[in-house]
Amino acid sequence: MITIKEIARMAKVSTATVSNVLNNKPGSASEDKTQEIRELAKKLHYMPNILARNLQQKKTNTIGIITEDLTVFNTPEIVDGIDAFCERNGFEIILGNLRLFKHYNNDFTDTPKHHKLLESMMHNMISKQIEGIIYIGYHCREIVHIPPKVQIPFVYAYCYPKEEVYPFVMFDDEKAAKDVTKLLIKKGHRRIGVICGPASSYHTIARLKGYNAALKENNIENISSLVVYGDWERPSGYRLAASILDQKATAIFSFNDLMACGVYEQAAARGLKVGKDISLFGFDNRDISLVNIPELSTVQPPLSEIGKSCAEIILNQIKHKKTVKKKIYLPCTILERLSVSTPI
Repeated sequence: MITIKEIARMAKVSTATVSNVLNNKPGSASEDKTQEIRELAKKLHYMPNILARNLQQKKTNTIGIITEDLTVFNTPEIVDGIDAFCERNGFEIILGNLRLFKHYNNDFTDTPKHHKLLESMMHNMISKQIEGIIYIGYHCREIVHIPPKVQIPFVYAYCYPKEEVYPFVMFDDEKAAKDVTKLLIKKGHRRIGVICGPASSYHTIARLKGYNAALKENNIENISSLVVYGDWERPSGYRLAASILDQKATAIFSFNDLMACGVYEQAAARGLKVGKDISLFGFDNRDISLVNIPELSTVQPPLSEIGKSCAEIILNQIKHKKTVKKKIYLPCTILERLSVSTPI
């Protein structure tokens, strides 16, 4: 790779002159010499060493992203939102992947092993002179382990810390579930079954709160047997839908799209048509929601917006050198499709 020193030798000027010319500093050299230097740089395909220059200025315009697992459906959209915002603002990203889901599936908690893995990745990123870190959870939950206080901005996405040392950005599960339940009530449904995720899940707790609030506001009895608990997978949706349908529910709100797919199968096994004999709502707006017939009504989480919001927080902290302590809940989008109708 050609260097400024080599261009300076060929142009018979100092390296400072070449640097000033290539950085468009006025009065760096005569007009002829300026043109000669630029032509040499173009002919020799000179590329400035931006990293070295930024390190000299103690500024890299780079932030680190640590994902718990890049393969989980929500993570790529969040990363893309971060990257898009950074690109528009002249920043780059370095991506680290802890691969927790690949290693532990849903069966893991904050353990010393995970703490060590996180701190090792943070140390590696900080050694590359990044200016901030965004940590992305692969499912929304309380993070017990707080990394050591770092001297650069740090923010959580799609999860939240037990101690509010750092800011976090999530979506508003409770409001989304309340809006879905109110929509079903407005359609005329009064017996609305719910297929939750695990009882300890943040998503389950928040969405149930929204569901219950909508029932209460509309003076509808909360029937506990219509609320069942699954594991986010399609087979549990199939199995649990049977209990709800046996109780003559007219609508089912599945807390994710995969379990909702099981409801389609259970309905078909009973000769029932989703969107006619039973209304169905999912959550997540996965691609599979559009494959079902009729298409599944669902909730679109603002994943890209979470990424953009986190990046905005980080860049503002970098720019203004101020620590930000706040929590942000972004609204979801309710997507009503043909799987919902008025009860027969």
